[in-house]
Amino acid sequence: MTWEPIRQGHFEFRTPNFNVRPISPINPFPKEEQQPEVLRVIEWDHMNLKLFYPMALTSTWTVRTLLYPLAVLRARLQLQKQTSVYRNTWHAFTSIAKYEGIRGLYKGFWVTFPQIGTSFIYATVYEKLRAYMLNDLGYDSVSAISSIAGGAASFCSQVIFVPTDVVVQHMMIYNYADKFVGGSDKRIMEYLRAGKGSGFLGLRTVKAVYHYDGFKGFYRGFWASSFVYAPSCFVFWPVYYKVQELLKKLHNDKGFLLLDQAVAATIGGAASTIATNPMEVLRIRLQVHRSSYKETFERLIRNEGWTIFTKGLPPRLISNSIYSCVVMVGYEVVKRFCVLPEYKEAIVW
Repeated sequence: MTWEPIRQGHFEFRTPNFNVRPISPINPFPKEEQQPEVLRVIEWDHMNLKLFYPMALTSTWTVRTLLYPLAVLRARLQLQKQTSVYRNTWHAFTSIAKYEGIRGLYKGFWVTFPQIGTSFIYATVYEKLRAYMLNDLGYDSVSAISSIAGGAASFCSQVIFVPTDVVVQHMMIYNYADKFVGGSDKRIMEYLRAGKGSGFLGLRTVKAVYHYDGFKGFYRGFWASSFVYAPSCFVFWPVYYKVQELLKKLHNDKGFLLLDQAVAATIGGAASTIATNPMEVLRIRLQVHRSSYKETFERLIRNEGWTIFTKGLPPRLISNSIYSCVVMVGYEVVKRFCVLPEYKEAIVW
């Protein structure tokens, strides 16, 4: 007698296959030794949310803090015209580290603190929508459900993401503004350089943006930002689950699930980054150069050509791949620690 895996929803258990003649008339696998049900995908209703939220937010924010310097590199490389300031990613890193120190690599970091709220919004929308589509609508494709839920969650999180990004990106280039913006694009920088307003650079930048563009200035490039982060989910999640499926087949379901998820998240993060890089370049140019969609697009085609597909890609690729890997592993570990007692025996590591 052999045992074959059977799946029902997200649970997997084993049932006997009597096509093979048993070696003994007595069941060699007593009931108490049979493999228990397995919970491979932890859903919203499996978790203790009082533990989940603080642990998930702490995990995500720790990773964002460690990878923030790569965001500074990416912003400067994407804002420069061709290679007018930095030759490549390494040159950008060594130059900033040499002339601006650690403060240069973390320029504007504290202004991103409100983005911790996006983690709360994303996790809530993502998990609730997944649960609704799975339990109420009856969809059973995990990758499709995750793609739709992730896209919706990303769109909702832009409410906080975009205003902080607008402010932070101006701060990132403040020390060498003349090399990144020109003409009417640099009015905000001239306002800051003139010493108008008081307080920290972040607060002065907020005042400068409001002075020239009003409240809508904080949501400049909102749609471009949405078309970066929401579509990236439509690439990330299918790749994430497909890679896990391939790895599972490769090692005959005897592998380490968390390791499979780490590999899948890294590949998914890389794929989504490459797919959305042109829109990312458009987004940051819109928000800092303060030009229209049409004008920004025409400038990119005229000045950068095909390099829009690779401009600022290396630091973004490194950052997003590592971020996706560590955040997803952290997220999955947190979910395992937060499962309700009745599911403890069903989780897989």
